[in-house]
Amino acid sequence: MDSRLLATIIIFPIWLTLVLVFRRHRQWLLYYLIAAFGLTLQMVFLAEHFGIDQLLVNLASFHVDLISKNIFHIPMELMSNGRFQIILTNGSSSILKLGIECSAILESSIVISLILFYPLFNSSQKILRAIFGLVITYVINILRLMIIVLMAYKFGPDYIFLAHAGVARVFFFIFELLLYWYLMTKPTVKSVGDSIKDGVPIAQAATVGHTFQRRNALAQVAIIVLVVGLSLGSFKMSSEWHKAFIQVAREPRPIIYQEETSLEPSPKEVLGEQSQVFDQLKIDNLSGQKEYIYRFEVTDFTLLNVYLVEGSQPVMVEVFLNEEFQNRSIIGATGEPILEKFFFKEPLKVLGSDMVELRFRNLKEVPSNYQIKVYTNGGTNE
Repeated sequence: MDSRLLATIIIFPIWLTLVLVFRRHRQWLLYYLIAAFGLTLQMVFLAEHFGIDQLLVNLASFHVDLISKNIFHIPMELMSNGRFQIILTNGSSSILKLGIECSAILESSIVISLILFYPLFNSSQKILRAIFGLVITYVINILRLMIIVLMAYKFGPDYIFLAHAGVARVFFFIFELLLYWYLMTKPTVKSVGDSIKDGVPIAQAATVGHTFQRRNALAQVAIIVLVVGLSLGSFKMSSEWHKAFIQVAREPRPIIYQEETSLEPSPKEVLGEQSQVFDQLKIDNLSGQKEYIYRFEVTDFTLLNVYLVEGSQPVMVEVFLNEEFQNRSIIGATGEPILEKFFFKEPLKVLGSDMVELRFRNLKEVPSNYQIKVYTNGGTNE
């Protein structure tokens, strides 16, 4: 069982018991702290268990790519799972990877938890403010990621830590505090002041139309609609979005994991302009009863093809990307020579972080040896 799911199962009954006990005994400060903190922890664990954190990184990377190319004209290529290939100002090419910590899943969970258990708001206020908080947190996170991209592009790998852990993190922290002030601190102070001045209960002073002006609520709704509309419209603006959302299997991570944001030089074997041999395979005594499987991960966008150097029996190859079937080809079934041929007329497009799986099968019962080459950057029989 995943460590995050197990942690949530263990935490939930303890958290619920404490929340109910403190609420029953009217220990409101402890009730609020335990309720908000416990819910935040469980939301983060569940989001990471179901991969929502990676989904948010993917969505953010797509929007960052749009902004970078169309507004700042940064030469970059969107890859999968929060990765970009950037041509830096010094002419070198690097891979920028946005880590899971760039998903803002922790900050989003905090916003929901703090508002959900805040005693001053009624249900409609909580729903509106929680949605507004999530939308604005996403916008702030996009701006944070743009700081990282711009500094990486301008200054290179030596400044990636300063950009991510320094400038961008301070920016995000300050604006999240301003958001919390706007959503909770400001209306609370005004409600308390109006309650004392008008001599009315604070619950009455906090109702919509008194402290919470309807025009503010309408403005929040308008901002939510605008941001969500732009986000949905962005999928029509560019067909690049599918690159960001290609699923790549993730290895199990500990609950506390290392920071993943990095900027590294692009591998030379993938960036060459000529077709290059990525790997060579020798398959010995492959019979029709067995299947030879070869797996590898690519680090950048490339065109991939498989070349049969030699073999004595008809052979079939199937290609899977991230465990999903992509293509199938056979050489030798119609009597043509079983040597020196590319399996596919058109090379396969493979994105960075794609897990490629090649499955070879001899179509005859007679065992055969095969020599295979896997090419990047294309290659055809024509």
